[in-house]
Amino acid sequence: MRRLISFRDFDWLLLTFVLIICALGVLEIYSTTYGTKFAGAHIRQIYWVLAGLVVMLAVSLINYQILLENANWLYFASVASLLMVALFGKKYLGARRWIQLPGGSTFSRRNG
Repeated sequence: MRRLISFRDFDWLLLTFVLIICALGVLEIYSTTYGTKFAGAHIRQIYWVLAGLVVMLAVSLINYQILLENANWLYFASVASLLMVALFGKKYLGARRWIQLPGGSTFSRRNG
């Protein structure tokens, strides 16, 4: 069954409040980093906000009925991934956090 997507059903008030909070966050980052070596960090935050909006719009196009029909499988996949980390996870800073991928890479971010 195909669901028609209408922007009338979109929660515009929620989007407005999210954008206001994001704008306040960008303003705070700008005012905090102004005149420091981190000046311009607010630009990167704006990029992340825009990327988040794109992802939000993409997710809003998904028919949630399909997710409801497959909720059991998604739950089992989540539990299986947690078990995989518990069994095969790499210890980092005293906790099992990352699964080593082929080629020696992980999902972790390395600083330095």
